[in-house]
Amino acid sequence: MARYTHTIDNKGRVIVPAKLREQLDGVLIVTQGIDEGFLAAYTPEEFELIKDQILNHSSTGYVIRKLKREVLGSSTVCEFDGQGRISVPAFLWDHISVKPGEDVCFIHVFDKIEICAQSFYDKLQEEDMPLSEMDLSSYEIRGL
Repeated sequence: MARYTHTIDNKGRVIVPAKLREQLDGVLIVTQGIDEGFLAAYTPEEFELIKDQILNHSSTGYVIRKLKREVLGSSTVCEFDGQGRISVPAFLWDHISVKPGEDVCFIHVFDKIEICAQSFYDKLQEEDMPLSEMDLSSYEIRGL
């Protein structure tokens, strides 16, 4: 729906944008994202659906074990404080290479919120192929 930028404070806290807080119930589950350079933040209900799908698969396969380790194992319950901030553990900030004092982007993509370093997002925008040059026909999305 939108992209917002906020700064991580020296305690690893960041303000959740007010427009997003209005849609949430005071808590996010933050974990490693599937795409390199991104964290993913879910409502508890959305995360429970993902967790159930992952746990529904046998752990004999490497990919499922990796999903369990990286997505479920790094998931952290982050409750909003009185100022609308969440405290994200250092290992998750390290995963996306950000430190206190740096800006992060919150990108609301409806089923989750993606979080990445502002500098990473800017670089991605410069280097990525524009949507206008991509073949989107196989997705059959009308009205784009």
